[in-house]
Amino acid sequence: MPANRKALIAATLLLGLAGCAPKVVVQTPAGSGAPVADLAAVQALVAAACTEPEALTVDLRLSGRIDGERVRGTLQAGVSGDSVRLEGIAPFGAPVFVLAGRPGQAVLLLPREPAVARGADPAELLDAVVGVPFGPADLRALVAGCGVAGRTVRQAATFPGEWTRVTVDKARVIWLRGRAGGRPVVVAASDGAWEVSYTRADAAWPTAIRLRRVEAGRVVTDAAFAVDGPEALPALPPGALDVAIPAGTREVTLADLRTSRELRQR
Repeated sequence: MPANRKALIAATLLLGLAGCAPKVVVQTPAGSGAPVADLAAVQALVAAACTEPEALTVDLRLSGRIDGERVRGTLQAGVSGDSVRLEGIAPFGAPVFVLAGRPGQAVLLLPREPAVARGADPAELLDAVVGVPFGPADLRALVAGCGVAGRTVRQAATFPGEWTRVTVDKARVIWLRGRAGGRPVVVAASDGAWEVSYTRADAAWPTAIRLRRVEAGRVVTDAAFAVDGPEALPALPPGALDVAIPAGTREVTLADLRTSRELRQR
């Protein structure tokens, strides 16, 4: 990873916030399990386990490592299926970054530089500034406790202990687990590159999310997000995707974000 990416992550998220990291430990069963023939029944289970709101807002208290860098901080997020606003909150003063994206258009403002980058894909800008290349649909699914976006069941297998492994679109995997006296919930998911696991107090919102990425047998990202104040909305609030660019703000490219040492925290 380029040195500037590490600097950007540190500048954005090492905000010196107090508090213990949330513990999220999920051990999924090994083996192939017992195949399930009735995929329609499994699809109904998946639908019961997760219903995403049209939009949501949430504070995410982050700690752990992203791309090998230790991180801690708070992200304020508003996200729908195709749009996102994300702010990296500093202990005082202006946000460290503001990212807003809608279909075909995204902007990332670094108010303390000040600098702005623009693009067509919010996932690319989010990857450049935080190290997590998720688009709006993936972020909404992640925070809502659904694991992954796109959940058409392709195959499934059951395991002892009320576990069900479900393979969905794009070979992504969702793990469901039954709850005594209640509907099953999503407890983990993966898409081949990223692994997600949840801590839940009930069948509603997760209380904590763990995000892991392994490359060549080495864990490069292992971060936990405590979920504070989630709220389901019919749509993002008016103006949520507007970002006021101050006069004199310099334009930078995505390549600049990834390679320029000028964006280091001073």
